Amino acid sequence: MALTRVAVGALIFAGLALAGDLTGQVVISRKLSRRTISPATYSLRGAAPPAAPVSSDAAVDEFSQTVVFVEGAKIAPPPPQTAVIAQRNSRFEPDLVIIPVGSTVQFPNQDPIFHNVFSLSRARQFDLGYYPRSKSKSVTFDQPGVVQVYCHIHANMYAAIVVTDNPWWQKLANTGDFVFHNMPAGHYRIVAWHKVAGAHVVEVDVPAAGAAHIAIGVPIDEARN
Repeated sequence: MALTRVAVGALIFAGLALAGDLTGQVVISRKLSRRTISPATYSLRGAAPPAAPVSSDAAVDEFSQTVVFVEGAKIAPPPPQTAVIAQRNSRFEPDLVIIPVGSTVQFPNQDPIFHNVFSLSRARQFDLGYYPRSKSKSVTFDQPGVVQVYCHIHANMYAAIVVTDNPWWQKLANTGDFVFHNMPAGHYRIVAWHKVAGAHVVEVDVPAAGAAHIAIGVPIDEARN
């Protein structure tokens, strides 16, 4: 029997009624000073001389180094996309990218020197080999997780790619606040991942209506820097 408009509307309303919101805040308890890093030098054609060290007093926006995402939710992610992480001034730009599973990241070399982009991360291991300016190589990411990216030639080059398998992820505002809307009622693991401090996990039950609120502490051990 075909559903009437009233019945269809009731089903839609029921589905919406079983979805709640999650609001939260990441609290970073200690400021992270940037480390002074001297890149390794190699006897390789096109290799750069050592870059000037980064001042340990340079101001850092810790929230810009942090991503919050839901781990293991049974909801399909957005369609795959193509992102770009350029190699420029012996840095990766941008150095933190979030993409859905199945997406591709391009790594163009915009420096007048060779680079070698690689990762040993469990979610995706790759080594693009040495390549010069104006060349670009790409990698597709088919598994969720955090992929940490480096350059064999320049030890100071570091980027992170967060690959998600659901639509709930967010880069933080400068207050540390975040919100995920219309999450089906259930139990979730929420991860705050910081480029230096790593992953900090909080579990939460999202209600069938209304909102849940969490706070995620990200302690940063200054002794490591």
